[in-house]
Amino acid sequence: MEKLIKNILNDNLIYEYSFCSFAAVENYLLPCRAASRLPKNSKTIIMVAFPYKVKNRPPANISRYAAVPDYHLVCGKFLNDAANALKAQFPQNEFAVFLDNSPIPEVYAAAYSGLGVKGLNGLLIHKKYGSYVFLGEIVTDLELPTAKFDQKCLECSQCIKHCNSVTNKKECLSAVNQQKNGLTKAQEAQIKASGLCWGCDVCSEVCPMNKNTQTTYIPEFINGYRECYSPTEDPKDRAYNWRGPGVIKRNYNLINE
Repeated sequence: MEKLIKNILNDNLIYEYSFCSFAAVENYLLPCRAASRLPKNSKTIIMVAFPYKVKNRPPANISRYAAVPDYHLVCGKFLNDAANALKAQFPQNEFAVFLDNSPIPEVYAAAYSGLGVKGLNGLLIHKKYGSYVFLGEIVTDLELPTAKFDQKCLECSQCIKHCNSVTNKKECLSAVNQQKNGLTKAQEAQIKASGLCWGCDVCSEVCPMNKNTQTTYIPEFINGYRECYSPTEDPKDRAYNWRGPGVIKRNYNLINE
């Protein structure tokens, strides 16, 4: 059965995955409407990591995850296609897909099942792709063999030492430059100083466990990669478009005024 599941996942470009016992997280579920889609008598969480780093050097004015097409669209298709294929093979079982809006504490579940380790910055660090991965999952009432892992990152604290929001007691840059309503003068100055229109990768860039990470194999990310944000681009298939095109354009104008 495990080989059949592996083949189905691989056929849908899912190569990095692990099985987490639902019982390990059921007392830590996050409150959200999506929880209503959890299968009754859930047994297993198929945790999946999708690598998104396209080039070793970072993009110019956006975080790495924003330089590729919206992962909700790309990874969502892979997960849904895999879930449908699993349902075809196991019609008596249920397979519910979650991505971003999920009741599953994803980093905890992924680390618990050995997909990676949790960094001090709260991100999952995958052994091959580092923290440059999107997480998604398929929750099923199919019982699969799971294991518990208790591994830690290096705990060198580089991510904390280099985080401007921690060292200078400022708001998280990624939260600030995604803020839709009016910015304070201090927030505007923070965006200008960073040079980033969207997101922040500082804690990942300084992490020694990210030093020699591999680049992504996902064609949609490779072919749709953008070196930087431009106000003349079409943002419709980008993750930053969820806030509306005005937010990232405002940040661009602040940096370039």
